[in-house]
Amino acid sequence: MSTQRHHRVQRRKLRKPSSAAARLASQRWWKFGFSESGLNKAKLLFGVLIAIVALASGLLTLLKIYASDEATFKRYADRAVAWHYKTDLWNGYFSSSYEGMVNIVELNLSESSMALALQASGNTIDGGMSEKQLCGIFPPQDFKLVRGTISHFGNSAEIQIFEFVGGRTTVYAEFTLHHDGLVLEVTPKRNSRWFGRDTLRLLQHPESTIDTGFKAMKGACKVEIAEHREWLRKEFDRMVETGEIKRRVPPDQPANPSHTPVK
Repeated sequence: MSTQRHHRVQRRKLRKPSSAAARLASQRWWKFGFSESGLNKAKLLFGVLIAIVALASGLLTLLKIYASDEATFKRYADRAVAWHYKTDLWNGYFSSSYEGMVNIVELNLSESSMALALQASGNTIDGGMSEKQLCGIFPPQDFKLVRGTISHFGNSAEIQIFEFVGGRTTVYAEFTLHHDGLVLEVTPKRNSRWFGRDTLRLLQHPESTIDTGFKAMKGACKVEIAEHREWLRKEFDRMVETGEIKRRVPPDQPANPSHTPVK
């Protein structure tokens, strides 16, 4: 019977690289006295210095322009502010319908009587809003006034619907506005839920202005205005009949001396 000899193969142990080798690998920039992390910090510091120099240079240029021509400086400043707040997006007439738009169905506009005529300057908005529910507020008018502020970078805004009543500012509602391309999304705030909870989508009419917007809103509350005038007339007649007030009789017109015949 033959005997078999088994040979044990020794396993090789994986050795970690020596600390000296790791140190040499990390110190690639030993000739310059920088480590890799130190070099990254130097790059970051160099970039910050370049940005500071560029900013200082830009400020000096603006100061020179201001010193030489204040009107030119104001024009450049207004352009920068308009670019930051996207002023052009907030100017014009906004409503839920527009004739001549080919893909108007794709815009998913709301079925609403709301319309806005807006004008932006810097980060402020002024204008008017017409809406059937606003027609019921005394006194009925075709539109109520709008004021608000635009957020940074011009994507959204906060507005108030108000009117001057008895020498005081009365706020009727507040909305959040958000741009989705040519569509303006109007969302009632929590304290204005009498307008509903849904976000309304209105279209910005191309090449419209606040003036064309006010013209388009004219007559929005003509029924309510006519009913209010009729109520005032009836109330006046009632007060005359009860003796609360007296009807004023216009005085006779005096004869024009130029037409008096000369004797």
